[in-house]
Amino acid sequence: MVKLTLIQGDALKVLPKLPLESVDLVVTSPPYNIGIDYGIWKDNLEWDEYYDWCRKWLKGIYRVLKEDGRFCLNHYLSCGQANNRHSPLMDLNWIAVKEIGFKHHGIAIWTDRTLAKRTAWGSWLSASSPYINCPYEGILILYKHTWKKKDIGRSTIKKEEFMKLCSGIWDMQPCTKQLTPSNFPLDLPRHCINLLSFENDTVLDPFLGSGTTMQACLELKRNCIGIEIEPRYIRIIKERLNWGSSLGNVQFKFYTEEEVVKHGLE
Repeated sequence: MVKLTLIQGDALKVLPKLPLESVDLVVTSPPYNIGIDYGIWKDNLEWDEYYDWCRKWLKGIYRVLKEDGRFCLNHYLSCGQANNRHSPLMDLNWIAVKEIGFKHHGIAIWTDRTLAKRTAWGSWLSASSPYINCPYEGILILYKHTWKKKDIGRSTIKKEEFMKLCSGIWDMQPCTKQLTPSNFPLDLPRHCINLLSFENDTVLDPFLGSGTTMQACLELKRNCIGIEIEPRYIRIIKERLNWGSSLGNVQFKFYTEEEVVKHGLE
């Protein structure tokens, strides 16, 4: 039976209340801090403030991962204005490894086709101040202590997908229906889950958004814990996954932040 656990609340408050070392794989893409209107979350912090916020949930993820747990973090390789560029994925890799204690395994890259269409050149035909676009996002792949899995389960990945994903360059179909301002492709969690977890493992997404990671878990027979703070997205998730339907092989559980903080998960 697949267990889908949806929690409406702030990841910083919920993560410390999840069971210690209970998660096999984390797949997530946090707010990018580039001014996207997510609703409750204001996506326009000063970068130092943003990274301080990231430190808090990175510590929470480290706490809930098993000793051989993996962590896939999707973010921009480069973003910002021409005179104020940042490399969030590289910065978060440094924080996660040097400060939190994660171990680095690798980075997979994929083309964000919306970025690839940008035509801002900066100083046209001049070395004065050209604008160098980076039409890629990256999936930072980290782990807690041990990369090799201790218990071998049933893999669901096919030969062709395995070979393609191990190349580190992932070709993914773009989203055809934007349920939120920044959906990532369904192939992204599918690939991470197929490559890095076994059937019936537990996958966590602390920034669930429209529920893409949870949908992939349902399709691939993984248990999923998803945290989302925005009420509008909770409604989208429930509609997308036919929440509470009479599917005999799925167990649906919904909690509020207050319930988890007071009582934890059942």
